[in-house]
Amino acid sequence: MNKTILCALVSVLALASCGGKKQESSGYPDNFKSIGDAARVDYMIRKASPDSVARFIIYGALGRNPEAPVDTLAIATNHAYEVLTGDAAESFAIEYDSVVESLPLGDKMKIYSLAGSEDPQGLGYKLGLEYMASIRDGNKSAADVEAELKEFRKACGNDTAMYRRFIVGFHTVLKVDHGTDVPEDIYRKFVNYE
Repeated sequence: MNKTILCALVSVLALASCGGKKQESSGYPDNFKSIGDAARVDYMIRKASPDSVARFIIYGALGRNPEAPVDTLAIATNHAYEVLTGDAAESFAIEYDSVVESLPLGDKMKIYSLAGSEDPQGLGYKLGLEYMASIRDGNKSAADVEAELKEFRKACGNDTAMYRRFIVGFHTVLKVDHGTDVPEDIYRKFVNYE
């Protein structure tokens, strides 16, 4: 009798584990990858909060969610702004900007480039100017900054002009803000950093 109960339990567990694997699907419709950015955004607007839609768009554009890609950031973002209204649109915009601001430099550069809203010639300079806010908000040490700059240089790849413009912007904000709220060790280490 004990063998019978044991066999029955093993069978139930085996069936449950098989069923569990089926339930581990992404939760997106089967055709989700083929329906286009606007339709994917519509689906997410129906299923998620506006702030989640913002994260979905950004992380999808960065390729972080292979089950839910965003092929054209501008189309997805513009569609969300066309559909969302009132508080929902405001919540979306606040989260979108917040997530972009919190991205590592390389991902931030990619999002700005994908959005097509920045002048490619001025993008590096803008990133350099904005980087001081990231240092302040994140209470970053000189070692943190140096590691991020090395990663950013790698992310720039062959686009050495992007990196040079970034450094010009970063040097500018260091010099302008020196003596206010720029930590002295950061200023000394990076004011002439190449």
